[in-house]
Amino acid sequence: MVKRKRSIDFKKYLAEGALIVFSVLFALFINRISENIKLENKKEIAKESIRKELIQNAAIIKNWQEKHKMILNRISSALEDENDSLKIKLQEFDYFNLGVLTNNESVINEVVTNTAWETTKSTELLSEFDFDISQNLTYVYKLQDVLTEKTMDKILDLYFDSNTQNMNNLDYTLIQFNLLFQEATGQENLLLDFYDKAISSLNKE
Repeated sequence: MVKRKRSIDFKKYLAEGALIVFSVLFALFINRISENIKLENKKEIAKESIRKELIQNAAIIKNWQEKHKMILNRISSALEDENDSLKIKLQEFDYFNLGVLTNNESVINEVVTNTAWETTKSTELLSEFDFDISQNLTYVYKLQDVLTEKTMDKILDLYFDSNTQNMNNLDYTLIQFNLLFQEATGQENLLLDFYDKAISSLNKE
């Protein structure tokens, strides 16, 4: 009788233990699912933020490109024809008046951003992205940095160079600006293609 009671107690304890283990495992499973859902939501929010940032940046770069192509055409005309009206206008000043070439507008009137991208990288959500998406985004933002931080800086450095303000160097200065704006418009063309690819890859997800 005692043995039977002990056997019943053992089975009871075994069942209770199994129930406890199952409860713990089930709670861990539910918690894991909850964490995955939260991570997926964060990833989708990050992707949507980047997508909006890319669309906005693409529109800005398109405006840059139109402006810079206009400037490049004016520089090319001034280099090709000594009697070009813009070149004659430039020679009326005792300093290099860039406004003659830019139609008195700034070379850059809007600034592209990388806030969404940098935020995503800082939270390590990028590791959750598809490889192709990560690669496309990396290409986009690297080229964007090259254009805004290097090429545009070269243009500004040339403008503020004392030799540029010496009008005896006008032809040489125009050649230098011609090369830099060719570089800028070429990078802008490529960047617009990169934007399209990156946005398309984000839309497919």
